[in-house]
Amino acid sequence: MSEKILIGIPTSPGIAIGDAFLFRHDEPEFREFCVLPEGRDDEIARLEAAVQASRRQLVVLKEYMSHQAGEKVAQIFEVQAALLDDEMLIDEVRHLIRIDGTNAEAAVQRTTDALKRSFTSIEEESIRQQAQDIHDVGRRIIQNLLGDAQGAFKPITERMILVADNLLPSDAAHLLDDHIHAVATDQGGAASHTAILTRALEVPAVVGLKHLTTLVETDDKIIVNGNSGKVIIRPTKKTLEAYVVKRRRYEDYIRSLTEVERLPAETTDGKRVALRANLELPQEVRSVLARHAEGVGLFRTEYLFLAHSRLPDEEDQYREYRHVIEALAPHPVSIRTFDLGGDKVFPDMPHPTEANPFMGWRAIRVSLDQPKLLHTQLRAILRAAMGYSAKIIFPLISGVGEVRLIKEHLAEVKQELFIEGQGFNSDVKIGLMIELPSAVVMADKLAKEVDFFTIGTNDLTQFTLAVDRGNERVQRYYRPLHPAMLRFIKMTIDAGHTAGIPVAMCGELAASPLATMLLVGLGIDELSASPVALPQVKKIIRSLSAAEAMIFAAEALSRDTEEELTEFIVTATKRRFAELPIWFTDNGEG
Repeated sequence: MSEKILIGIPTSPGIAIGDAFLFRHDEPEFREFCVLPEGRDDEIARLEAAVQASRRQLVVLKEYMSHQAGEKVAQIFEVQAALLDDEMLIDEVRHLIRIDGTNAEAAVQRTTDALKRSFTSIEEESIRQQAQDIHDVGRRIIQNLLGDAQGAFKPITERMILVADNLLPSDAAHLLDDHIHAVATDQGGAASHTAILTRALEVPAVVGLKHLTTLVETDDKIIVNGNSGKVIIRPTKKTLEAYVVKRRRYEDYIRSLTEVERLPAETTDGKRVALRANLELPQEVRSVLARHAEGVGLFRTEYLFLAHSRLPDEEDQYREYRHVIEALAPHPVSIRTFDLGGDKVFPDMPHPTEANPFMGWRAIRVSLDQPKLLHTQLRAILRAAMGYSAKIIFPLISGVGEVRLIKEHLAEVKQELFIEGQGFNSDVKIGLMIELPSAVVMADKLAKEVDFFTIGTNDLTQFTLAVDRGNERVQRYYRPLHPAMLRFIKMTIDAGHTAGIPVAMCGELAASPLATMLLVGLGIDELSASPVALPQVKKIIRSLSAAEAMIFAAEALSRDTEEELTEFIVTATKRRFAELPIWFTDNGEG
C-alpha cells in the first residue's frame, strides 16, 4: 500500500519513527436484566462496593501519577474521584436500581451515557473533557461490578507508536511504559486529556486524526510529527530518510535550548522582553520554575470550579493563590478573574440557555452581575498578594464603563478589608484582557484607566474574524496571522505605550516561534505562554536585534492578504533562522 499523510492537532512536540501498535478500547460486556424488589437492596450494596473499589483505585492511581508525571496529570484522577461523590450521578444510578429494578451495570451505563451527552454538546473543549471523565469513571465502576478492574490494555513488549481512537485517563499509566515513544489518536483536541498526559510525559503526540485507526494496522511503519501535526502511514524510503534527518535536527535544537534557559530574553541590541508562563493549575508551578519563567502572565482560575462541586469560598481561593504567589516570588503573578458563564456551567450559579454562549453572559459580565462572586475573588487575591507582587486581569472588557465599575467594586473590597483589619496588598496592579475589537478601538481611553494590557489573541482572532475556533468547518478562517490582527495588535501596543503602560500577550500566538520576531518588532513588552514553549521563544529573541525586528514588522504590516502575510513571515523566518528545525510551519514542510 502507498504512503498516506494525515494532518491532525499537534499536542506534544517531538518526532517519532516506528511501528504502529493499534489499540482499541474493549467496553465491558454485561447483560441487562430486571432485579426483583426483594433483591434491590443487595444490588445497591453491590453498587456501593464497586464505587468504593473505584475510589480506592483512583487514589492509588493519583498518587502514582503524581510521582511519575506531575500534579497536572494527577489532577485528572482527583476530578474523577470527585465524580464518585457526585450525588447527581450516584443517586440516579441508585434510583434506577430501586425504582425501575435495573441491574447495577445497566444503571451505571444509562446514567453515564445521559451525562456524557449533556457535556459533549458543549463547545468549550475543557468542559467537553468531563464527558470523557464520566465515561472513564462509569467504565471503571462497571468493571469492578464485573470483577474485572484491569481493563483491556494489552502489554507492549517492544518500542512502538501507540495508535488509538482515544486515550482515556485510565490508560495513562500504560503511557509510562518505555516501549511507547509516540501517540496518535482519532479523537482529542489541544486541551484533551491525551494532550495533557503526553505533554507531561514528553511523548510526541498528534490527536484529532479522525480516521487513523481505520487506515493503520499493527506493525505498519508510521511517522508522528508532534511539532507540525503530520502523521505519515507507510512512508516511502525517501520520506523515511528525510525524517531521520529532520528528527536529528530537532533533537539537536532541543539540546541547544538548555543553553539559554537561565539567560534573560534580551535582543542583541538590548531590548528586554519579559517571558512569563500561563498557569491553569497551582501544581504547574514546578514546571514554571523549571523553565525559568519570570513569573506568571496569566493564571486562569476556572480550575477552582472544575475541581469542586461547589462555589469556592474566600479561604479556598486565598490558599490556592497564596501558594502560587509565594512559590514564584519575587516574580509577579497575574491572576485573571473567573471567565465563567456561557457554556461553562457550574453548580450554585444561575445560567441562562444561550444560542451563542461565547458572545453571551460570560467572564466580566457574570462577575459584574454576581457582585458577591466578584467580591469574594477580589478579597482572596488582595489578601494572598500581601507582601508580594501580584496583578489582577479582568477578561472580556468591551469599554471604559465596565472598567470604571470594576474599579468601584475594587475600592469597596479594599474598604471592607481595611475596616475588618485584614492584611492585604492595597497596591495590586490591575489590567485588562484585550480580546474584543471594541477594546482595541477604545484602547487609548482604556489605557488611562489601568496599569497594563494583556492581549488575548485566541478570542481576539475569533471575534475579529467572526470565526468559532471550535467549528471545524470554518477552521481555515481562524488565522491569528491575519493583516487585521496585526493592525489590532499594533494599535493596542501603541495605545498602551502612549499612555505609559506595558502591553503583554498571552494567546497561542505568544508561544509561536513563527510570530516571535514579528511581536518583538511590534513592540510587545511581555509574552506569556505554556512553560515548555518559553525556551524556544527566548532563543529567537536572543538571536535577533530589535532594529531588524522593527523592519520585519513594518514589512509584514504592508501585506494585504493573509496568504501574502503568511508567505512573507514563513519565508523570512526560515531564512533568518536557518538553524531551526522546520517544525513550526503548516505548509507541508513539517
